[in-house]
Amino acid sequence: MELSAVIISVVALATSLLLGWRALTLSRQSNTVPVLIDLFREHRSDRLADARHFVHNELSKYDLTKGLSELPQEKQTLIRELAWFYDNLGALVTHGIVDVAPVSGYLGVSVLAVWERMQPLIEAERSKRQDSIDPQRWQIYFENLYHLIQELPPERARSTQRLWRLQHSDLQAGDPANAIANNGAG
Repeated sequence: MELSAVIISVVALATSLLLGWRALTLSRQSNTVPVLIDLFREHRSDRLADARHFVHNELSKYDLTKGLSELPQEKQTLIRELAWFYDNLGALVTHGIVDVAPVSGYLGVSVLAVWERMQPLIEAERSKRQDSIDPQRWQIYFENLYHLIQELPPERARSTQRLWRLQHSDLQAGDPANAIANNGAG
């Protein structure tokens, strides 16, 4: 009799723990989903699409070693908005507010391509900020997001999902940067 009571108690405890863990997971997801939807919507906005188009098609025409000051004022604003978007997104991922998998799966190609094109400009801006308390801080979360997405590439982020059915991605055969020029997501 005592053994059966212990077994029932252990099963009840295990069930409670499992249900509690599931409730916590669902609660976290319910808080994250609106954030992700807003971020994805902002990334698709005309303003950030124009910024990505500029980065992909025109940024290389400027001397990026001089930083933002080399760009026309309107383009400086576009670049700042795009960089800050990725920096804010990187902060959310780094601090566990948003999981890296959906970010990499949906925006990863864009993050990788934009960082690679903007890195010389960001490094120049950091050099200009040597008098600040933390000059390397400028766009540090964007840079960290770049590295996190390299660790979990977009194709793997998508293909490891339980509900992903495609065996390959059109992006595998092409230049990932085309996602910026074509549709902005990636």
